[in-house]
Amino acid sequence: MMNPSHNFRFIERDYWYQKALCDTDHLLPEQIDALLDDAHSYYADYTFKFYNDGSVTIIDNDTNNRIKPKELTGAVYDFYIRKRIYMIKANLIEKQLQHAN
Repeated sequence: MMNPSHNFRFIERDYWYQKALCDTDHLLPEQIDALLDDAHSYYADYTFKFYNDGSVTIIDNDTNNRIKPKELTGAVYDFYIRKRIYMIKANLIEKQLQHAN
């Protein structure tokens, strides 16, 4: 039986851009872009595949290498934890609905 996955892409630069855009009234979008360009030389770009059995595959889109969850830090780790919790809750709700009928 196939184990379907739920795929999510996390682009760290986009995350920080949206955060800055929402958290400030004083910076214009092009100023945020300039700050982000100056702040880091590398931003993570990962694809997360969450499977119904609870497993996860994380792929670095720049290198095509697999990343282990214990290697995640900062905003990427926060994204992973939030999506993991979301997937667990969704799975529990789905099972509750199946058994309610």
